Amino acid sequence: MNDWHQVLGTIGGLLAFLSIVPYIKDILHGTTRPNVVSYVLWCILLSISVFAQYSSGASSTIILVVMDLAAALVVVIFCLTGYGYKKYGLIEIICFVLAIVAIVLWQLTSNPLLAIIFTLIADILAGVPTIVKTYRDPKSELPLGWFMVAFGAFLSLISNTIFDLPNLLFPVWILIVNTLVGFLALRKVTLK
Repeated sequence: MNDWHQVLGTIGGLLAFLSIVPYIKDILHGTTRPNVVSYVLWCILLSISVFAQYSSGASSTIILVVMDLAAALVVVIFCLTGYGYKKYGLIEIICFVLAIVAIVLWQLTSNPLLAIIFTLIADILAGVPTIVKTYRDPKSELPLGWFMVAFGAFLSLISNTIFDLPNLLFPVWILIVNTLVGFLALRKVTLK
């Protein structure tokens, strides 16, 4: 690592991945119940974003997206082994369709920005089940993990050296959604 951009991007990515440690601990204790639908969709959408960002000329912000994907995959494994909150509906179907549209448009146009934009729209919708669940049941999420990823996204944005939409859209969204869910989960302290 030869410059501070890469160091900061790596730290941001590591924070995103290490957020899984307290999250898994809470999952195993039954206090955190991740929404399996959101996490499966996030894995698909983050994968699309990684490949699209890479093909458009990635900056150090890609480290965050890769590490967030790795953490989401770990959560999916826990969800598929009996942990987690499972509800399927129209939003999940729309997210899946948008993910497919993102892949098709990317392949037809060779435009990674279109893939990232459709993936971002789908990712926003994929977050809705977790946001709603956390609003209704703040005790179902651990604020620390969400804030760790948000801080990692902040560091990733600071580390960025390519200021274009493919390199900025996902880290900005990751910062926003993780901050929102973190604050919604913090409400469990005030709702006791």
